[in-house]
Amino acid sequence: MFKEIMKQGYIHVLLVMLVLGGGFLSTGCEDEMTPEEKKAREQRYFDLYMASNFGDYDVEETESGLRYIEIAPGNMDSVPAREDWIKLNYVGYLIPGEEVVDTYLKHVAIDHGIYSNGAMYGPFKMMNGFKAEGLTEGLTKMGARGKAILCFTSDLGFGEQGVQLMQTVPSYASMKYEVELLEVIGEDIETYEHNNLLRYKDSIPGVLSVTDSATEVVLYYVKDKKTIGNPVAADSVVQIAYKGYLFDGRVFDQSEEGSPYEFTVDDTNADESPIAGWHLGVKQFLEGEEGRLIIPYELAYGEYGRLSNNYVAIPPYENLVFEIKVVSVESGESDTDSDENL
Repeated sequence: MFKEIMKQGYIHVLLVMLVLGGGFLSTGCEDEMTPEEKKAREQRYFDLYMASNFGDYDVEETESGLRYIEIAPGNMDSVPAREDWIKLNYVGYLIPGEEVVDTYLKHVAIDHGIYSNGAMYGPFKMMNGFKAEGLTEGLTKMGARGKAILCFTSDLGFGEQGVQLMQTVPSYASMKYEVELLEVIGEDIETYEHNNLLRYKDSIPGVLSVTDSATEVVLYYVKDKKTIGNPVAADSVVQIAYKGYLFDGRVFDQSEEGSPYEFTVDDTNADESPIAGWHLGVKQFLEGEEGRLIIPYELAYGEYGRLSNNYVAIPPYENLVFEIKVVSVESGESDTDSDENL
């Protein structure tokens, strides 16, 4: 995302820190240091890092201590406030060691050995304020489509406790974030995603709809291949071959060839029950039919999304698309009971 800017002076700054004593590679006296001493050491390393690596850059220091370096200007008519929703690409590093500890850029995660199969890589959607205060403040200085580097100490980061991101951020750790602000969504994420849903479904011919009786939320679906097979009803045991993706085409899950997903329709208490949109959507299909379910976030993973091993697998407020094939339909217990009573 950014050109390398760390080459000159990097070896020098490492040597200087070691000469100062108690270098960052040394932990022998760590337990004997007071919090004040640890914070002073962090500040010393941070200042050396900034001087050695950004001495020739136009660095803005805010009242809070954030160091802000603009790389590419953005549209200052579209600047996120705190608690605005945004989309961005970013890489988070520890200072001074340049260890990547936080990113949803796939190639960066792979290159630094922190890739996870469960993560949704690509543009990251979040509320500004979801992560460190230094990142939050820095984003409020950026316009849409802009790029910047944000550097800050643990006072604006993860403090004396640290945190577990994709890698561990230890106590009193300074951070650097390289950020590309892709889009400023604003506060009303619900309307934004609802409008996304309508635009998406309007782009597809032959879309049908069904309303969920419990929530009055509308689900959309398309039949790409029709049959005259058995209907899917409440309590049917179905096997579904599927592929799930976001509106931008990023695939997050799919069944393996020859291993369709089996579940009981409307049995939402089962351990392996799918999202509500599946229970409603598959009942619009017959055995052997193929099509797509266009599922609003309310019938998917809702306002919180889904995590996988502490990684975001489904973003919050995310509408989903599933390509499905109804492989088989077996009558459920309710149908059997009705037959026995005839």
